[in-house]
Amino acid sequence: MMIRNPLGLRLDPDRPVRDQIFEAARLGAKGVVLDAIGDLAPQRLAETGRRELRHILRTVELSLIALSLPTRRPFDTTDQLDERIRRADSAFAMAYDLGTTVVLARVGAIPPQDDAARREVFTNAVRELGQRADHRGVRLALETGTEPGEKLKAFLETLGLPSLATSLDPGGLLQTGIDPVATIRELAHWVAHAYANDATGVSGVSALNPRGFGFPPGALDWAEYLGALEEIGYHGFLTVWPPPGRPAAAHFTAISNRLKQLS
Repeated sequence: MMIRNPLGLRLDPDRPVRDQIFEAARLGAKGVVLDAIGDLAPQRLAETGRRELRHILRTVELSLIALSLPTRRPFDTTDQLDERIRRADSAFAMAYDLGTTVVLARVGAIPPQDDAARREVFTNAVRELGQRADHRGVRLALETGTEPGEKLKAFLETLGLPSLATSLDPGGLLQTGIDPVATIRELAHWVAHAYANDATGVSGVSALNPRGFGFPPGALDWAEYLGALEEIGYHGFLTVWPPPGRPAAAHFTAISNRLKQLS
């Protein structure tokens, strides 16, 4: 199997961004994902800072794969909802300024049909986020992990907004016992971003592996995963997202070597 997807690295928001960008380039990454938090929060990163960040990325020939929108709570409650949507809108504008058209976010699980009030709040909030993303020239990719692909696909089709998409997080899916390979095929053209990670080494993963007993809990069937991405025509980045506390360089190198073995 020929791996056509370029590898990216999601940077640690708790470490200096500049140092990590140079490290990512040295490791052989072709792009980075940044979190819109701390010094990179839209209200703190003014035009001069944005220009400098674009310049650094150009200097080391790295793409900005996506900007990640920090969310502490799901979008199924009206509590401070207007303010949260305004903050998201600022992140959409900054993403476009920085040269990416993809914003990643965890919006929470889709409320069940029988919880009509919460589901209505959630649906309206995601619709507004999608409309604002479209206005800013970006796509909002919802991070997977909280429900099967079919359920997420049905929800997105109900909204029918091309500015909404999904970001495949196989590690997150495996932690809840959902098959990432099946999820890719279910979401198909809705996939705008994908991670290269699994849930091995993540504490507390007890869900049975959906690929069967030949795979320990949290392990990804890498060949099938990459094959499914090829099937749906996804040729974008595969982003390595190091788990907390694991050195980024060692983790990126391990994933890179594993993918080379499949080539």
